[in-house]
Order: sequence, then structure tokens, then C-alpha cells
Amino acid sequence: MLVVPLELMSTGEQGRVCTLDGAPDFVVRLEEMGLREGARVRMVRSGSPCILAVNDHRFSLRFDDCATVLVELAR
Repeated sequence: MLVVPLELMSTGEQGRVCTLDGAPDFVVRLEEMGLREGARVRMVRSGSPCILAVNDHRFSLRFDDCATVLVELAR
């Protein structure tokens, strides 16, 4: 099992969110968008901002110190 921060995922990599931690308001906002523990994610375009696919939705996310998202990469 390889766990990496979301921002280190490469374009095309997929995985499952295993940890979501940070400022409560920001974490709640991420969860409202579907980015929660257990969610399957795919990095559509890496960078900052990145484009992330969660379920059937894509959104842009800029990384900062408000939250840490760890992803278990799919094999």
C-alpha cells in the first residue's frame, strides 16, 4: 500500500482517500464536494490548481495549508 499526499499524485493516477485533516471549515467544504475518506479519486491534471475527478464530477483544487489529503494509490 502506497499512501501519498493528494498534491503529489501524477496525472492519470487513481486512488482512494484515506485521510482528510485540516481546518474544520475547509475540510467540511471538501467533503461537501465529495472529497471525503473512502472516495475514489483520479488526478486529471496535476499542478496547482489541479483538476481532480471525484465520482462523476471534476473540480479544480488549489493546494494550501488548510488541509492535508492522503490518498492510497490504486495498483
